[in-house]
Amino acid sequence: MLNIKDLSSPELPTQDNYEQALRIGLEIFDRRDPGRVAEKARARLVGRSIIIPYLDREIALNVDTHRFSFTETDEEAPTWLAILAIHYLNNADGRHPTGRLKHFREFKDGHFYEPAFNRRTKDILASVFGLDPAPMTTAAEKLKGKLLQTGDAAVELSYFPCVPITCILWRGDEEFPAEATVLFDETADTFFSAEDMAVAGQMAVLELLKASRG
Repeated sequence: MLNIKDLSSPELPTQDNYEQALRIGLEIFDRRDPGRVAEKARARLVGRSIIIPYLDREIALNVDTHRFSFTETDEEAPTWLAILAIHYLNNADGRHPTGRLKHFREFKDGHFYEPAFNRRTKDILASVFGLDPAPMTTAAEKLKGKLLQTGDAAVELSYFPCVPITCILWRGDEEFPAEATVLFDETADTFFSAEDMAVAGQMAVLELLKASRG
């Protein structure tokens, strides 16, 4: 049985060492010009910090201290989010999303993570919003998402400026169960590995759930 409560402490895809992944990412970042990095990532350099839009919030990376924090509270960002952010910055090459969407399994190595990805994204969406899609669209608007005209409800969340995540829901009824899907722009693997995409997808769904209940 699907347990929605466990999303409060989600099981992220395993990496050998999160701290090591962050350290390596920061070492790569340090060899680059912060202004150029910010420009290519559609972020902005303010003083010695790169400000990255993240859903309805912003994350700041202090170039000197390597600290990631949320700009509105100065609260330190969790390690998993810092890793996604540094990978996004390091891999940004100036390209923008094309609007052509792909399933997670269509990306390199996506099929390895697909069962877990589906359980913690599309299955959650169908379970929570399947009988009443309206809260999903309301939540997406709180997260500064874009409403799309497909399915019974569809939203595009700007996870980072060049990494949109699209959630589509088909309402269930007495005859057919609800269905959902979570899609990425075809350029997503420019910025993220399959592991990163899995984390971003499930955390985007978690943010939708939080916003629908807040």
